[in-house]
Amino acid sequence: PSSTLPTHAAASTTMKSSLLTVVTLASAASGLSPRRPPRSGTGHAVFGRTTTTTTSHFAFASAGGFGGAGGGASASKGKKKSNKTEKKGKAKGGGGGGGGPAKQQNNLFTPAGRIEHIRQRVAEADVSPVAKLALSKNAEGQLALDVDPNAIAVVDNFLGEELITSMRNEAESLMPSMIPSQSTRWDEESQSVVAYEKVGVLSTQIEGGEAGYKASPRLVEYIVTLTTHLSHKLNQILPDVFHLSGEEQTNKLAVCLGDGSYYDKHIDNLGGGDTADAGDRRKLTALLYIQPPGSHDGQPEYPNESVDDDPRGGYFRAYDVPEEGDVTCIAPRGDRLIMFWSDALVHDVSPSFAPNGDADRRWALTIWFIADKKSGVVRPTDVEIEERHFGSASIGKG
Repeated sequence: PSSTLPTHAAASTTMKSSLLTVVTLASAASGLSPRRPPRSGTGHAVFGRTTTTTTSHFAFASAGGFGGAGGGASASKGKKKSNKTEKKGKAKGGGGGGGGPAKQQNNLFTPAGRIEHIRQRVAEADVSPVAKLALSKNAEGQLALDVDPNAIAVVDNFLGEELITSMRNEAESLMPSMIPSQSTRWDEESQSVVAYEKVGVLSTQIEGGEAGYKASPRLVEYIVTLTTHLSHKLNQILPDVFHLSGEEQTNKLAVCLGDGSYYDKHIDNLGGGDTADAGDRRKLTALLYIQPPGSHDGQPEYPNESVDDDPRGGYFRAYDVPEEGDVTCIAPRGDRLIMFWSDALVHDVSPSFAPNGDADRRWALTIWFIADKKSGVVRPTDVEIEERHFGSASIGKG
């Protein structure tokens, strides 16, 4: 599903550090409305499509405006060249890099400062694990060297304590407007696509426009900036068919309430669409945990984490990682970013509990990056994987 934003005169407007200017710019992105696309002809259309809005990323971002490369003249005026942030230890587990708390040279009280901070963190993050190569079957069923469909990148201490704490506060302020999270799956008994509510999970989509920006400015800034800069960074190291759009995304803010809340085993995007304008075009999932910093201090580190060691649960479980039959558990550590391929990775979320109250609730902000319209391709679901993990049972989408 997609909805596009018109191009506005604000596209040539540079970012200023005043909140009023940013709200004015953000208002140019209003008028979003979801629409359901035609069913795909991939052979996997029987599993249905998630009713999710794909929103065009703010048109002025790439023009040096809201989150644009370079940040605009006014964003850097009078500032020294940004210093690289200090890194806290080495990358963990072939993907736990990204560095420790930043030196906070940017002023995180201003939109321009926050946007530049996020841009820097993307530049410093080790995203290479998501592009690792592996032998996999091609469309003809032959083994070929390709990007590993089960590749995962984990970046810890991604944004730093100050920003992640502010984002958590914004997320909690949206809770009154959140609704029970729904998804769709194919039901064998009725031979139809059915909607179901995830157990104990509330969610909402972060929207643009003046009202959306006013409600959660830091969440909006994060989504726009990550969409622009992470897509650009990954496109430099990925084959063309894996290229991502820097102008479109879809997102979801979700909270597990803690009474055994969980996500069923699923693949975020089953089969995708045949063309650039049809079907589900989600290609890469970037999931940020907005728990309190240090939420899992004292626990084993990735990739040696285990849900058995943590009474709070809520662990992301990746199947067939690192090898077929294996399960890798990833803790919902505060300020942790996880990236994986939306059209391939089988995963779920273990039951989540909040023994210490609201602070233990599992909050996650997910951005789905859209396959580039010119070259990006969404992989059809591997039939063998589908049968091995789901058999004739209901199979869900994220």
